[in-house]
Parts: sequence; C-alpha cells; structure tokens
Amino acid sequence: MFTLLKLIEPFLLPPAIIVLGMIAVLVLLLVHRRRTGITLLALILVFFYLLSTDLGMRPLVMSLTLLLPDPRAAFADPERPEGAEAVVVLAGGAFRQGSHRPRAELGGDSWKRLWHGLELYWRFGGELPLLYAGGSGDPFDPVGIEPGLAKKYALRMGVPEGDFWVEAGSRNTFENAREVKKLLDGRFPAAARHRVILVTSFIHLPRALLTMEKAGIEAIPAPADFPLANPDKLFYFSFLPLIDRFGYSSACVREWIGIVGYRLMGRL
Repeated sequence: MFTLLKLIEPFLLPPAIIVLGMIAVLVLLLVHRRRTGITLLALILVFFYLLSTDLGMRPLVMSLTLLLPDPRAAFADPERPEGAEAVVVLAGGAFRQGSHRPRAELGGDSWKRLWHGLELYWRFGGELPLLYAGGSGDPFDPVGIEPGLAKKYALRMGVPEGDFWVEAGSRNTFENAREVKKLLDGRFPAAARHRVILVTSFIHLPRALLTMEKAGIEAIPAPADFPLANPDKLFYFSFLPLIDRFGYSSACVREWIGIVGYRLMGRL
C-alpha cells in the first residue's frame, strides 16, 4: 500500500495536473477542437497563476489552520508544558551523496525543523531530549540516511548523544506517530498518556497533530517553516508568479490529499 500510494501521489499534485492539462490541450487542438482547447488552456493558466501567487497560496495555507484545535497556539513559541517527555522533530527529507553532490545533506524542510528543535532544546535548558523521527520515504530506497545526518549535526552543535534519540523506521506521517508511540512506551513505560512538543513544517502541522492524537500522544505544536508572515497584507510581489508560492501551494494540496486519504483509511 505504501509503495502504491507513493507512485500515485505525484499525479494528484499541481505540477503533474498542469502537464496533463497541457497534453489535453494539444490533443484537442490536433483534433480541431480549438474552442475547447483554448478554454482549457485559459483555465490551466488561471490555475497556475493562482497557485504561483499569494492570491491562491494564502487561502490554501489558511484553510489548513481550520483543522487546528487552537490556531493561535501554532503561531506562538510554546512554553515548556508540564509533563512533556521530549521534543519530537519530524524528518523532512535528505539528499544522498552523488557524483555532483560531494556529501549527503539534509533538505531545506529538515534543516528548519532540526534547527527549531535545537532552539527548543537549549531554551528548555537541555532538560527535554530531542527525538528525531523518520526514515526513508522513498519506496525504492528503503534505508534512510536522514536521522543519522541530523544526529551528526546535533552532536556537533553540542547536544549530548544521550539527549538525541532516533526513530528511523517510519516512512510517512502515520508511521511517524506509530513508531514514536512505541519508542516513548519503551522509554516511559509508566506513562498513561505521552506528551511531547512537536516540531514540523507549518503546512504539515495539522495532519501531524491529528495523527499523533490518533496514536494516543498529546502533541503541543511548535512549527517551523512558516509560509506567511502577514497573511492580511498584499504587496507588489503578491501579484507576481513566484516559484516559492507555487511550492507552498503544491505542499498545501498534498496535505489536503493526505488528510482526506487518512480519513478514508481510518488513520485520523
């Protein structure tokens, strides 16, 4: 099931939808359905423009906040909650070494999440361990390198090895929650219910929180990678197609697909 979903997912996201739509336009023009083809082309252009600007990206981002029990808490740095057992940082991707990449590297999402996890670790005086959760999400490359990389960076930044825990077996958000629960059960066998501070990207936060709740973990949100600074203000660049807006819009669509899919599978 995991591999099948990973293979299907790209065809449901905006880049593939736009490409498939353009192919459909070409076919319509070739069969002399000029009016239909031009209409479809115009719809694709509007779709791409909205996803590439604040006009479309902002509503998509804000729609995800409707799933949060307390949206205001997601925009504020958390205080250390009583009974918290760990700061859980969810993996966000890494790149292997290759002929044109001399060393393995964490992806941008992972860096932002790890850095915020480190900030919280030091803010709380090193009293809460860091738990980095997530292995490989690539069905064709099952051995993940990301947790090891994250641990190496954290140790070099002064985190004691005993304070950096690793969960490297999970491949998606659902498995993140399940495997974190197992690890915490082993570390805190007397706990009736686990409580953690959860670090992930803001767009990913609603699905991650809901999945943790379903697994029996109370998670206090501490997101990183905020796509919006002032959601109510428009500027000159708000109307221009920009690559980062398209990326955030695509990530929002991906999250909604994941949320609906998890609902249908009983994972939320």
